[in-house]
Amino acid sequence: MKASLPSWLSGLFVLLVVPFFFVGGPDSFSSHSLKNLWNFGHIIFFAVLMLLIQAFKPLAHWRQWALVTIAAIVLGCAIELAQHFVGRNSSVDDVLHNVFGVWLGLFWGQKPTRRVWLLRFISLACVLPSLLSVLDAAWGDVVMRQQFPLVNSFESRHEMQQVQAGAERATVRQSDSVVSHGHRSLSVILSTEKYAGISLLGPYGDWSDYQFLTMDFYNPEAERLELVIKISDYQHDSGRNLYGDRFNYPIVLMTGWNHVRIDLNELRSAPAGRNMQMDKITGFTVFALQLPTSREFYWDNIRLQ
Repeated sequence: MKASLPSWLSGLFVLLVVPFFFVGGPDSFSSHSLKNLWNFGHIIFFAVLMLLIQAFKPLAHWRQWALVTIAAIVLGCAIELAQHFVGRNSSVDDVLHNVFGVWLGLFWGQKPTRRVWLLRFISLACVLPSLLSVLDAAWGDVVMRQQFPLVNSFESRHEMQQVQAGAERATVRQSDSVVSHGHRSLSVILSTEKYAGISLLGPYGDWSDYQFLTMDFYNPEAERLELVIKISDYQHDSGRNLYGDRFNYPIVLMTGWNHVRIDLNELRSAPAGRNMQMDKITGFTVFALQLPTSREFYWDNIRLQ
C-alpha cells in the first residue's frame, strides 16, 4: 500500500521522538508546565504511532484492540525499565499515558461505528485529566510570571505548587490569620529532624536587575527561632551541591513580625570562585538545624526590589 503524505509525516515524527524517551526532558528543577507537557507527550506519541499503523493495517476487531493494549503495557513497562538504567525516573503514570495514547489513535484512526464512537469518547475521557493538567500548569506559569518580581505570597493554588515539604521535616498550610501581604501566608511547622525545612521549587524570573530580596516572617512564640535561608542556582543544584557553592544566610526570628532584606550582590558573589547564575535560580530553602521541639513560623510576601 502506498503511504500518503500524512503517513510519511507520522512516521518521521515517530522516528524523531523515540530517542527522547531515553535522553533529554525536564529535570527536578523544571517548571510544572514543562513536566506536564512532557508527560502528555507520551499520549501524543502513541496516538500518532497507532494512526500510522492503521494507515497500513486497520485494526477493527476487539481481539486486535486487546492485543494492542497488552503490547502498549508491555512496551511501556520496558521503556520505563530502560529509563531507570539511563538516569531517568520511571513512572506508572507514563505507562497509563502510553495506553491512553494507543486508545486515542486506535479508535479515532478507523472507520466509525456505534461501538467505535463509544470507545472514542472513552479514550477522550481518559486523556482529558492529563490535558487539563497541562493547561492548568501552563496557566500557573502565566500567573507566576505576571506577578514577578513578587516571587511568592502563598495566595493561590499555583503559588502553593511551588512549596515542597517532606512530611517528616515540616507540615505546611495556607493561613489567613497571620498575614503581611494580601489575604494569606504560609504556616510552617518544623519537625525535630536534623535539617527541618521547606523549599520553593523553581522560583520564577531573572533576578539580575534587582538589588534586594525581601520577605516577611512571623514568629508566634516568645522564644527566638534560628533559621537558615539557602539559595542556589542551576549549576550548583545539577552539580556536586557543595556548601561553598551556594548562598547561606542565617537569620534569627524574634517574637512577632521579622522583615528580612538580602542584598543581591551578596547572593551573586556567594559561590566560591564564580558568580551565581541570577537568571537560573533553582533552589530556595528555609530550614532549621536540629530543633529540640517542633516550632511554627509564618512566611509571606517574598519579593524582589
